[in-house]
Parts: sequence; structure tokens; C-alpha cells
Amino acid sequence: MKKYMLTAIIDGRTKIYNKEFSTRNAAIDYIFNYYHKHILQNIHVEEEYIVDNDKHNIEYVCDYDNRFKISRQIA
Repeated sequence: MKKYMLTAIIDGRTKIYNKEFSTRNAAIDYIFNYYHKHILQNIHVEEEYIVDNDKHNIEYVCDYDNRFKISRQIA
């Protein structure tokens, strides 16, 4: 079974969500909903990076103070 874990830097502070998501898109929707409600209304992804040469570990960069990483875990 696959699950996705979310880590985010929000307004320059690291936030680790102890929440599992069933899909990568569900995790992305969750963090964008958070950004839109609490921080920035018009935030969007500027760049994507594969972390540690692992195509299932991707960092999404919105700006210098706001970015998030979604990692696939296999349970």
C-alpha cells in the first residue's frame, strides 16, 4: 500500500504534517488549501526538484519562504 507524507516550509518555518495521504494530488490539494486560507492567496509552484535521486521524493518550490516536499512511502 502506498502513502504520501508531506513536509512544508511555510513562511520560513518548517512544518511536518503527521498526516498520510492516499495520493500525491491529495497532499498537494491539502497544502494549497492551507496556503490559500492562511498565508498567500495567489501562490503557485515555480519549480519542482527530485530529491536524493528518488522520483517519489519531490520538492515543490513556490518562493524562498514557501516550499513543500511530498515523499511516497510503501507500507
